[in-house]
Amino acid sequence: MWVQEWGAGRPLICLHGLGGGGHFFAALASALGGGTHVVAPDLPGCGHSQAASSFSFDECADVVVEFARRKGWSRLCLLGHSMGAIAVLEAVRREPSLAAGVVLVGGLPEALPPARARLTARAEQVERAGLVGLAHEVVDANFSQRTRREHPELTALFGRTFELQSAARYAEATRALARWTARPLPALDDVACLLVTGEEDRYAPPDAVHAFAGTLPGGTHLEILTDCGHLPFLEQPETFATLLRHFLEGLPARS
Repeated sequence: MWVQEWGAGRPLICLHGLGGGGHFFAALASALGGGTHVVAPDLPGCGHSQAASSFSFDECADVVVEFARRKGWSRLCLLGHSMGAIAVLEAVRREPSLAAGVVLVGGLPEALPPARARLTARAEQVERAGLVGLAHEVVDANFSQRTRREHPELTALFGRTFELQSAARYAEATRALARWTARPLPALDDVACLLVTGEEDRYAPPDAVHAFAGTLPGGTHLEILTDCGHLPFLEQPETFATLLRHFLEGLPARS
């Protein structure tokens, strides 16, 4: 498993969303200022990491738990973006002592029906014609209008990076996300939870995230960022880092 790490202190494992990798969290690590040990793997079958077979959320969870065990880490914070949120929930199911805190960004236990339809159509398109030429469509789907207008350098880099990944592996992960059916939530009674989504997030719209928050333990905190789409840590890294820093400061000390 390919892993990027920044900073020192209490570990924060960050799991990326569809089409991403650990590099998604470089700006967040910089904004946090080095006081947190940001650990960002490429999930199995994504980026530089290999998968045992086809993309699997179970394998994602298994390798994250095993990685933390080898490091001797427990009661840390897990952050999952989009499909990474599913991997976080499955990791906590396997190892309840792993997490003191969970941060789910633009994430839901399963894709909503409109998103499932879009994902299935995208997988078919990529399998048929590859990724080249999809950058504009993907940028529009993930970034807010303001970000697209004011930060073309960011959206252009995102689009270019998107088209450089493996089309076959992207399509495989896309189908896995479209087909995933949520399992009962893991035990989270002793886990602090923070949900963050963008006002313009199409995958995890605010009303759906608000409903999801209602299924989590009391004390779960929900933040909806204005002028933001599906990638808060890229679109508004300083604002997101401030939210995250306050959340991390409130977690109990590690045993």
